[in-house]
Amino acid sequence: MNLKFNSLDNRNQSIKLAVNISDKNLSHKKYQSFTYNNHEIFKYSFFIINSKLNISISNISDSKSFYEKLIGSFIYDQSTKYSVSDLAINCDNKKLLENIAFGFLQKNFIYSVHKKNSNLNNFKTNYKLTKNKIHLINSINYLKQLVSEPSNIIYTETFVKIAQKNFNKKNVNVRILKEDKIKKIGLNCLLSVSQGSARKPRVMEFYNKKSQKNVDILFVGKGVCFDSGGISIKPSAGMEDMKWDMGGAAVTAAIMKYFSEINPKISYAGIVGLVENMPSSTAYKPGDVIKSYKGINVEVLNTDAEGRLVLADIITYGCEVYNPKIVIDFATLTGAIVVALGQHYAGLYSNDDSIAEKLYDSGINTNEKVWRMPLHDDFDKELNSPFVDLKNIGAGRYGGSITAAQFLQRFIPPKTKWAHLDIAGTTWKNSGDSMNSKGATGFGLTLIADFIDTYFKK
Repeated sequence: MNLKFNSLDNRNQSIKLAVNISDKNLSHKKYQSFTYNNHEIFKYSFFIINSKLNISISNISDSKSFYEKLIGSFIYDQSTKYSVSDLAINCDNKKLLENIAFGFLQKNFIYSVHKKNSNLNNFKTNYKLTKNKIHLINSINYLKQLVSEPSNIIYTETFVKIAQKNFNKKNVNVRILKEDKIKKIGLNCLLSVSQGSARKPRVMEFYNKKSQKNVDILFVGKGVCFDSGGISIKPSAGMEDMKWDMGGAAVTAAIMKYFSEINPKISYAGIVGLVENMPSSTAYKPGDVIKSYKGINVEVLNTDAEGRLVLADIITYGCEVYNPKIVIDFATLTGAIVVALGQHYAGLYSNDDSIAEKLYDSGINTNEKVWRMPLHDDFDKELNSPFVDLKNIGAGRYGGSITAAQFLQRFIPPKTKWAHLDIAGTTWKNSGDSMNSKGATGFGLTLIADFIDTYFKK
């Protein structure tokens, strides 16, 4: 079987590359080893025949989907390195070829629509992935688009408009709450974060048509479309990155898009809270006390700890409306998790060992890795106050990601299984990573796709 790609870059010279995938174990001394995390994935060799570049790949370690996709990413990197115009990949294993194509296509996407004469892809192909993989790659690219756009293009109202166009309405319904409805319901924490911005808040709900109550799983996303820090304003250096502080909402919307296409057997819902956190004469202030939707009075000690306020209200409201068995929330919540885990692992907090274990396994399977962090009453006590029910930050500068998770846990209904993913370090990588070009990573979607396949098998 043959897979072909052609460069979209119009150049005078034609450089051809042929890649041959072999099941044979080749140990010739000219072969080099490609390793990932000290594990050999495959061996490869470069050679030139009749002025054509050739790569031979063999000794593929096992059939793990991520490893096979990694071969596609490797081939993409070599194709760009040598400015290849025509690429042909020969492989007799259909499943392997499919994953190689997927890995190549995932690395091939870069959201550069605001750069003159640029393309979303460097290569084109006529190869057709299987239906589910088409839906997955399209949903990943959609997620990258949402995260990549600046806040003057993706803000509360436009996020809703774009999201409404990007799911299969045959399987999923959507409900939009505007400011007047949000006020009537009483999502006061969310409203407080939003009140300093001219952009009006939105809450967006997705639910599949199989069940609108007692759903198997509810996904919740933090959608701060720009986070200046509010009155507790951030330093100017790096503030431009806060365009993707709505990464949790983007993951949730992308999951809804993917599920609406594949129509899984489970019942599910999603909810995102969309706001901007801006400093102005109407902005909420340090020292303010806000009555949350749950009825807990929250003292704001730092307006830059806003994401947890948004999540607190929409978690409470979402659980009341959909009564889920499981809640998984996504949020670019804290810089502290980046200090703890860097950009290669998302922080995982959970009140259920089985869910935590399955999410960890799915992270390894997909290379969207998560690391379980502690939840403990010692951290929770730091949020107590002699004056109000709850503070929005802990005591001192230490353990900030943990105290943020403890804050969220206060709003999870009893007996509801819950996982919180702090994706502040994994949502965006300026240098890219093994599977993605520079910029948005699309982190979270493939993780959940694998988690759903494994957790709900039973």
